[in-house]
Amino acid sequence: SITLKHLNRISNEILAKTATEVIINRVLLEAKRMLTDKNLSVNEIAEALGYEDYSYFARVFKKHSGLSPTAFRNLKNQ
Repeated sequence: SITLKHLNRISNEILAKTATEVIINRVLLEAKRMLTDKNLSVNEIAEALGYEDYSYFARVFKKHSGLSPTAFRNLKNQ
C-alpha cells in the first residue's frame, strides 16, 4: 500500500531506476529468453508477456534493445 511516487523514490534510491524501468528491463529479459526458443512465434511471445498488440511489443523491444525481436532471434540462433 504505497503510492507510485513513493515506489519510484525507493526504486531510484536502491537501483537508480524508476519502477517502470525495472519492470521493462525484466520483461525484456524474459522476451530475450523466450526468443531463443524457435517453437514460439514472436506474436505468441508478445501475448505471453501481456502485449495485446504485437507491433507495440516490437517497438518497445527495439527501443530498449536496439534490435527488432526477429533480428534478435536471428542473431542469437546463428
